[in-house]
Amino acid sequence: MISAVSVGSLKTSGSSTVALTLASVAAAADIPILLIDAARDGDLAAWASRAGRPAKITVERCRDETTIEKLVRTARKRGDLVVIDAGDEAATIRLGAKLSDRAVIPVRFSPLSASYAVETDRILAKDAGRGRRTRDRCFVASAVATIPSRIARSVEAIIGESETARLPIGLVQRAAYEAPFLHGGTIFTLDEDHAPGLDRARAEAASLAYEIGILGRREERSRPAKTVERLLEAA
Repeated sequence: MISAVSVGSLKTSGSSTVALTLASVAAAADIPILLIDAARDGDLAAWASRAGRPAKITVERCRDETTIEKLVRTARKRGDLVVIDAGDEAATIRLGAKLSDRAVIPVRFSPLSASYAVETDRILAKDAGRGRRTRDRCFVASAVATIPSRIARSVEAIIGESETARLPIGLVQRAAYEAPFLHGGTIFTLDEDHAPGLDRARAEAASLAYEIGILGRREERSRPAKTVERLLEAA
């Protein structure tokens, strides 16, 4: 299981939503999480101020490089999972990637978002060899939606410029993932009165977290993890 993951792209593409979703899965699996809000908007800090934050999730609002590094080191020593919302600024994205085992680059289904995602990937590629030796990065669709085929082909062509892995599971654009920012809590603690599609969102989120390596070692992804199976049954 990886111990730290960062989420960010040069174009706002749902980094806070992806970061909170991953942290929510870990909390539901009884994993302690340090969620670092380093994005300029501070959406995760605002979420943390609402009622319903799971006890397993600690949120720190921080944009200072030295402090972020200290927070990550301390959390690793405690055995906590670290999730960094690096937002859309290059310096913060690079820092988050350097401190993490895996950098997640969110992509919305638009040519503009895809272009910025590829540019983010190029920036991180230049930092190869810095930070954790085993770190890597991947693209994740943060808002899968039905779009015209010509746009889909354009997005595919743009992302295809990079050899960086694209995960087979993404987050479908639905109210379930936005509900925690409006009502507090997580997709695992809210009910259908707050948002439709929560059951599917929970299963989708658990699968994504497993693909990223949060719920098990990435080399074991060929077989379902017991934790994932338990979450899917609960969903």
